[in-house]
Amino acid sequence: MAAAYLTLSEALGIRAGSVVALIGGGGKTSTLVRLAQETAQDGHRVLATTTARMKLDELNDMRDVLLWDDRDVTGETWRSYREEATTGSSTGWIDAFLEGQGSPSRIPVSFLGRSVMRDKVVGLPSEYLGQLLSRLNWDVVVVEADGSRGRSIKGHRLGEPVLPLCATHCVIVVGADGFELPLNEESCHRPEVIQDLVGVAWGERLDPRAIATLITHPKGVLTKIPGDMEVVVYVNKAPIGEQAQAARFAQEILRRAGRRIQRVAVGDNLQGGLVETFLAEGD
Repeated sequence: MAAAYLTLSEALGIRAGSVVALIGGGGKTSTLVRLAQETAQDGHRVLATTTARMKLDELNDMRDVLLWDDRDVTGETWRSYREEATTGSSTGWIDAFLEGQGSPSRIPVSFLGRSVMRDKVVGLPSEYLGQLLSRLNWDVVVVEADGSRGRSIKGHRLGEPVLPLCATHCVIVVGADGFELPLNEESCHRPEVIQDLVGVAWGERLDPRAIATLITHPKGVLTKIPGDMEVVVYVNKAPIGEQAQAARFAQEILRRAGRRIQRVAVGDNLQGGLVETFLAEGD
């Protein structure tokens, strides 16, 4: 069964109270920005963050980057990276940003981090994220919980992804261009993991079935996601008119994952527009 939605947030089932963890490859950062923008435009107070690291220049559209002073374990002390003189001694300062009183930008969303090293924001520790968020007034939180070095397909080694236990949703992002790419270091992140799980020869082209196997394998990423998180797959880089392989992949995922994955969304962050969503039978 398939349905079309006007926004990605609607297609993924994101609503007030959601803490959304993004993992995989193929456009996690653009997905974070898109979800943050859509939910903010719906009137929600939105925070974005990471449990990994993100490049500062990827956050240019955010209202501000707010850094937690981890010497204050209460989570009360933050500072603005862009306005070094601005320091908050209470969570009410961040609440002002959530209410739209911060620096103007195209997206009324603040990004939370721990520190800045060179050109990257170091993310918040996953074990503290729930505690920190409990002190802030927010409606939706979007978390980049994985790194893929810009590759469209990722294999997860031991210790990955770094999921915050407070997450309500885990979105596995896949780049549709990965359906045509060969298995090598230029195309995939951690190709040795992919080869071990899928059995594809080095240099052989990956196809929708191989990538579905990667996700649903008994040692794959699906088994690393806590059972109380809703799991959704999002196929990015699949613009309208070029979704045939993504549709086959969606159907394969739903067939293999049983009740663990109930929906697969297909769209394109660059193009925007409608997002087609494939639903498990019975939904």
